Amino acid sequence: MSKTALLIIDMQKACKEATSCKASFEKAVEYINEVSQYFRKHGLPVVIIQDVEAGGAETEGFQCVDEIAVSGNDIFVHKTYNNAFWKTELDAVLRSKGINCLIISGFAAEYCVLFTYNGAVERGYSTFLLQNGIAGFDDDEIKRIHMLRSVISYDALAYFLKEAKP
Repeated sequence: MSKTALLIIDMQKACKEATSCKASFEKAVEYINEVSQYFRKHGLPVVIIQDVEAGGAETEGFQCVDEIAVSGNDIFVHKTYNNAFWKTELDAVLRSKGINCLIISGFAAEYCVLFTYNGAVERGYSTFLLQNGIAGFDDDEIKRIHMLRSVISYDALAYFLKEAKP
């Protein structure tokens, strides 16, 4: 049986400021919040990944955007590289919780989301992008990434997670 976690990548204030695609960023926030609340309600891990290049933990830009729902039970991972698995504790944390399936959401589709997706696949995780749950610098590039990777909708995710319960 698979155990699934939601990764929320770089939904930070500095990242929102950096993108010219504010509408897609705000749309992604809505989907991420809906799915993260579902995960929390069902006791499934939500991992908030923050890029230290957004200013470091002491700065305002490093913080998650105010619109993102965050819980005290969420797992926080700080990263330096595009791939959230590279030189972080992410893989060890997920494996310690028996996670073998990942839903990836966040910013930026062309960089950190894509590199983390590939890093998850390389490590043997069943990996999906959250449909409408990724943002980036270019809306056309986001669409291309959706076409070239496994994507799951909120409705399909809720169905499969409900079916996976013992």
